[in-house]
Amino acid sequence: MSPLRRRVDTPQPRLVTRREGPSPDAHRWATDPESPNPAAQADALGATVLAYLISGPLLFGGIGWLLDRWLGTSLIVAVGALLGMGLSLYVIWLRYGTSQAPTSGGDTALPGAKPHNEENP
Repeated sequence: MSPLRRRVDTPQPRLVTRREGPSPDAHRWATDPESPNPAAQADALGATVLAYLISGPLLFGGIGWLLDRWLGTSLIVAVGALLGMGLSLYVIWLRYGTSQAPTSGGDTALPGAKPHNEENP
């Protein structure tokens, strides 16, 4: 018997590329047709965070610059910019960094907190 003939007698291995049947986590990735695209939500979230990072130091640096001009000093603008950056990072952490991460484990997993910003009340 030739080596080729022996291969035909053995069953071919089954190649599995994806899970068959409904996934137990399918509801987590299902999107509502009424809601915005997840990529658009991520873009809006990134734009909001960027706006906080830019506006904080500008606002507090501007207030520091006005106080410097009024008092005749030159240090308050730097303190204001640093304070604005610190407050911006703190606000970002409060709004977006404190969500509950889901735990691994079937039905006992906690859903992560949804971002609560101006776009998603």
